[in-house]
Amino acid sequence: MPSKFITIGAMLTTILLLGGCGVPATPGELIKPPSSEANLQRDKTSQEFIKWLPDKAQLITPLDGQEDNAISFGDMDGDGIDEAVVVYEYSKNKGSSIKAMLLRQENEAWQKISEVEGFGYGLDYAGFYDVDDDGHNELALGWSLGEAGNGLDIYTLSEDKLKLLSKKAYQDKFDLR
Repeated sequence: MPSKFITIGAMLTTILLLGGCGVPATPGELIKPPSSEANLQRDKTSQEFIKWLPDKAQLITPLDGQEDNAISFGDMDGDGIDEAVVVYEYSKNKGSSIKAMLLRQENEAWQKISEVEGFGYGLDYAGFYDVDDDGHNELALGWSLGEAGNGLDIYTLSEDKLKLLSKKAYQDKFDLR
């Protein structure tokens, strides 16, 4: 009889050792919402943009952005295909710097077109609108300046370069429409 208890004890010990000592997850912890095709595509696209960033750079999400996304899309060159703007902050020798990078999809890969230096403490807004009613979208970048308010830069795309069209100060929210 004692050998039967020893055998059962040995088997239980082996099962416990092989099974691990972790607490199994509850069903609520295992259930995750389904990822939509759009979310999967956005995550893949975000990874493509990150390769263009300098070392230790971090994407900045606009305070007033679209769907809390760090990437804004719009057609600036009128070809019917959206360009993308990515705003990022990176550290350099004397502090940090903010830049906005415009990218275009060419042969199913994203290529950097142009880049501009930002200013202020952060990004308030990034988006594409036809501000001057010429039929082509301009890039609007709103910079947070702290207690001084905000600054709005409007860029146009000319010969694959972002060129400053206008610059103005604003308080709180603005409306480009």
